[in-house]
Amino acid sequence: MAARTALTPVQLVRDGGVAQGAGTAIAGLVSAGATIASPGPFRLQLIVTNSGGAAANVTVRASRNGVDAAGNAQTNKPADVVFTRATLGDLVVSVGASATQIITIDDSSRFAQDDGSVSVDFAAGMTGTIWVLRLPIVIPS
Repeated sequence: MAARTALTPVQLVRDGGVAQGAGTAIAGLVSAGATIASPGPFRLQLIVTNSGGAAANVTVRASRNGVDAAGNAQTNKPADVVFTRATLGDLVVSVGASATQIITIDDSSRFAQDDGSVSVDFAAGMTGTIWVLRLPIVIPS
């Protein structure tokens, strides 16, 4: 299977501004999917625009489900999964026609593949743009 396309997160800062950038075209990601390198303790937000004329699903794969960043197939084995939240399964979000959806990932452990990456898949024929935002860690005062 083909390797996933790496998405580079925009690192947000506390009390400041960061340029959003142009994002990544989804059409080129549909066949092999996308990957986000190990987010570690950071929360992620995916901003997804659907420029098509029909709603389309974006799927964030649960741990050990689908393929990892290198395109290696994985099998969801809940007993082997270090993070039990992975047993909740994939997160599937419908993005309406000509709409924008913000997908928040508060606990990346639910979605971390064996290599630490997060895998994202798109419905066949989907077009639009995706941005990945990495939110700063909030340290309680």
